[in-house]
Formats: sequence, C-alpha cells, structure tokens
Amino acid sequence: MSIVFAHREKIVSNLARVVVVVWIFVVLVLTSTYTASLSARLTILKLQQGDTDVNTLIRNGDYVGCREGTFLAGFLKIVGFDESKIRIYKGAKELEVSLSKGSDKGGITAMFSGSPYADVFLSKYCNKYRKVGSPYLTEGIAFGF
Repeated sequence: MSIVFAHREKIVSNLARVVVVVWIFVVLVLTSTYTASLSARLTILKLQQGDTDVNTLIRNGDYVGCREGTFLAGFLKIVGFDESKIRIYKGAKELEVSLSKGSDKGGITAMFSGSPYADVFLSKYCNKYRKVGSPYLTEGIAFGF
C-alpha cells in the first residue's frame, strides 16, 4: 500500500479497498507496458544498426570471408554467393585486417564461421565486431563414439 498512501493512512471502507486494488493493478499494467515498449524499441534499434541479412549481402555483391579448411566455402555457394565473392583466410589476424578494410577497399563485409571459432575471434576482437544473425543449421560437424 506504500505505492498509494505515503502517510500510511488506514483504509476503512470496502469501496476504498477495491479502488486501491484496481489502482495498483492499473499502475502495474502501465509500468510493465512502458518497460516492454521501451525494451522493444531499443532492441529493434540495436538490430537495425548493421546490415546483417545474407540476401542483402548477396544482392549488394559484397565480399564475404571464411576460414581455410572449413566446409563454409561450399556452403556459401549453396546459399547463393558467387564464388568470386568468397575469400578464404588462414587465420584470425587476416580476417580482422580484411574486415577492417571493408568490401569497398579490398576486404570483406562479413565473416562466416562456426560458433566456436567465432567466439574465439570475438574474444580477441570484441571491441570492433559482434555476432549477428541467427545460426544456420548445417550438416558440417558430427562426433562419433
């Protein structure tokens, strides 16, 4: 009741109790609606900051990169990237240099990688890059015991 009454007055009638309960419910609904609306707006703003759609990358003719020795170069061809737009790199440092240049200056716009390698890459370069988009489900990795 401290939300409604600052001076700790006693509620004597049943009608006043009903009004107080309804008022608390209205305040709760308004507060939660405002919080949800604000968090949704901030989330959408964060998601719209980067151009992360694969179809947009293909349409724009952007260069993309992946690590040497992985199945991802073949996977990117299947998804729709032209073979000339896929660049293969040996290590994280080469990928970082190419990402910092960008597609317009001879680098790449996006890097495709398996989640474990992407996590290692981001642990080293977390101040410049972030993981975006949803992971693709592929048949690239399996363990047999």
